[in-house]
Amino acid sequence: MNRRTLLAGVGLLAVGGAVGTAAGLSTEPAATAESPTARTAVPAGPVAYAATVTFRTAPSARLVSLTFDDGPTKQWTPQVLRILRRHNARATFFQVGMRAQTDPGAVARATDAGHEVANHTWAHSDLTHYDEAFDRASLERTHELLTKLTGRAPTLCRPPYGRIDSVGLAVCASLRYEVMLWSNWVTGGSPKSDVDETLRRASPGSIVLAHDGGPQPNATLMRQLDRLVGAMTDAGYTFVTVSELLAASR
Repeated sequence: MNRRTLLAGVGLLAVGGAVGTAAGLSTEPAATAESPTARTAVPAGPVAYAATVTFRTAPSARLVSLTFDDGPTKQWTPQVLRILRRHNARATFFQVGMRAQTDPGAVARATDAGHEVANHTWAHSDLTHYDEAFDRASLERTHELLTKLTGRAPTLCRPPYGRIDSVGLAVCASLRYEVMLWSNWVTGGSPKSDVDETLRRASPGSIVLAHDGGPQPNATLMRQLDRLVGAMTDAGYTFVTVSELLAASR
């Protein structure tokens, strides 16, 4: 699935009480073929809750958010942190739990530098391929690890590949997560043209997708991200975390 593919339509509200907690994550059971109705989450209980999905915001100030998926990695995360430090920019890192577990120092360095750390599932699993118990275990295990490593509970989730349905939304609602997608992107395959396009189309409230893990990062991507942050900073934009962007837009 191309990471550029945006969700065509998402149900934004999940009404009901929190669903039950699953056991620890071990294997990834394949979901059986089922109708759209079978994938509709119907949480039990009288308590109402919501899962919001955000592609971009509309703050009055010239604020944007740069986000990084699929890390941390020992090769690319330090380079990203150096780019951000050079431009006095803050970002949000949507981290894969199993990778954070193997490199807890990277998580601490990002947090200490003023960046935000958020949930990108335990093993980069497509949440639409598994049942509610699996989705919950994947997100809760990552949530607990990031809370332990940073001293603060994450409040945001980005579903891998930007894919989520009512089952995943119900789990995010019960965890009080806001679901963050994106309005612009810079890929490893065409970083220069992606940065050119982002510079043309970005505006206050844009959320830009990039990567510090997985197959996307490369040296050219790092150079182009440096160009992007520098050019937008020179144009009067301030790079803030996603949570800061949300707060400024309310």
